[in-house]
Amino acid sequence: MHEYSIACEIFEQVIETAKAHGALEVRHIILEMGRLAHINPEQLSFCFKAIAEGSIAENAEFAVEMIPPSLECECGYTGTVNETQIGENGGLQSELLEYIAALECPICGKNARITGGRELIVKSIEIETEVET
Repeated sequence: MHEYSIACEIFEQVIETAKAHGALEVRHIILEMGRLAHINPEQLSFCFKAIAEGSIAENAEFAVEMIPPSLECECGYTGTVNETQIGENGGLQSELLEYIAALECPICGKNARITGGRELIVKSIEIETEVET
C-alpha cells in the first residue's frame, strides 16, 4: 500500500509547517488530489490518522478535494475533463480507463494530451496557536 508512504510524507510536511508557525494543534488539512494520481483517498486518510496519533495533528480533520484531469490540444484548447465528457463508456471498470477513453478535444475532436490530474498538493493547514494576552 503506497498510501502509507505518501501519508508519511504529508505528515512530515504538515508537522514541519505547523511547528514553523508555532502551532499547538493542527485542526484541519485539505489536500488536492488528481483523479489520475492512483491514490485511494480513504486509505490515505486512514494512514495519516494512524501516523498522526500522539502528535499535534492527532485530531485534525483530513479532507481531500479531487481534481479532474486537465487536457491540452494542438488546436489550442486547454481545459479539464468534466463528467459530461466521460459519460457511459461501455461499462469500463476503471475510472482511469474512463478518462483515457474521454480524452478527445471537445473543440476539434482530436486526441488531447493529459497535462494534469496526477497532483497531490497540501492546499491548506489550519492550526491553533497560543493566544497572546
